[in-house]
Amino acid sequence: MSESLLDAASKALPWVMSALTIWTMYLAGNKARLAWQIGLGNQALWAIFIVTTHQWGLAPMCAAITFVYARNLLKWSAP
Repeated sequence: MSESLLDAASKALPWVMSALTIWTMYLAGNKARLAWQIGLGNQALWAIFIVTTHQWGLAPMCAAITFVYARNLLKWSAP
């Protein structure tokens, strides 16, 4: 991948991830099970961002939120 494309992605991705996080919280507030699925997908983007930009301080946040989203999805899926 070209350096300019990586640079553009590293600048745009935080905006996309922020929008997805806000949408996830909106959906969760409406008790939509889809919120946790979108949130988990967004956490994958966060993980990619953290690794590619070497912003390791964000890794604990990503791991914790991934755990919470997975837990909530499992609890909301249980009969």
